Amino acid sequence: MATDDRTEDPTGKRTGEARNKGQVAKSVELNTAMALLVGGWLLSGYGALLVEKLAYLMTYALTHLPKTMPSNAFLINFIITDLLLILPYYGLIILGLLATGVSITVLQTGFLWAQDRLKMDFSRMNPINGFKRLLSFNGVVEILKALLKMSIVGWVAYSFLRDNINVLLGLGQIGFFAALQVWMGLVFALISRVAMTYFLLAVLDYAYQRWQHKKSLKMTKDEVKQEHKQQEGDPLIKSAIRAKQRRLAMMRMMQKVPRADVVITNPTHLAIAIQYKPDAMRSPMVLAKGAYRVAERIVEIARENNVPVVQNIPLARALYKNVEIDQEIPPEMYIAMAEVLAYVYRIKDKVYRIKDKV
Repeated sequence: MATDDRTEDPTGKRTGEARNKGQVAKSVELNTAMALLVGGWLLSGYGALLVEKLAYLMTYALTHLPKTMPSNAFLINFIITDLLLILPYYGLIILGLLATGVSITVLQTGFLWAQDRLKMDFSRMNPINGFKRLLSFNGVVEILKALLKMSIVGWVAYSFLRDNINVLLGLGQIGFFAALQVWMGLVFALISRVAMTYFLLAVLDYAYQRWQHKKSLKMTKDEVKQEHKQQEGDPLIKSAIRAKQRRLAMMRMMQKVPRADVVITNPTHLAIAIQYKPDAMRSPMVLAKGAYRVAERIVEIARENNVPVVQNIPLARALYKNVEIDQEIPPEMYIAMAEVLAYVYRIKDKVYRIKDKV
């Protein structure tokens, strides 16, 4: 389907599936920019101390090594006492850069583990596919972005070096340690300018990546409908399931009718099966109810099982409208129900007396 038809924002399901595949908005440039900023800050602190230690080691090596007979003991002592001095500073810088890279990635993507990215994809190793990706719209945009970034960052670096060319040329006329300090100051200033410029470009790149990612996940109206149908279920299937549930509920309800003490009718439109056990119930309970054909079936089952059927139009209407199945009747219906039950009990008592005489 044409890309222009994809006018709908991606659903949560579509976004979640893309995330599981590792498809998230992420700017590599932002990681690089923050690494430059943090790296420049670390070098201005621990880096300066590291350079001092390295200068000391260079001076020590140039002045003492020519006069010392090389031996295992000397080398071990040199490594332990001198080279190990630079490891803490070097380690702090490396750990700081690693922590920065991990933090920026997590801030962009969250805690993401995409196993699909770990699978071998031989299609990406095909040079023809790679050439096609390079000449695609996204590939051309990435090339133009890279050229633009190189131009801007290169211009910032060039302008800084141009303004400080006299300082650089004059380093050979001063002492080594003084020149080293001046050179370090220029390096830190250059890194700061380049890093800030790169950071601004990275923020723009991240905004573009988010826009591009959302655009790539856009859906057509038909896709949204299909996904909604998959989540909610096919209406035909849902209708069939509801019909089956109603049939099962109807069967369970009909199975309760033989346990009723009386069925109240209206006389043919409504039928309500009532059960009352004084020892176990606070008030009579509705076991089953229905209208028209369901009412006829309730009456048929009641007569097949010798359950009395009593016509009481007002009570039948009130029960059908206000009382649900397996629910006790409300107090305002007690009197009317008591009259019906009394009538039923009198009929049953007469039947029992006739049976006893027989």
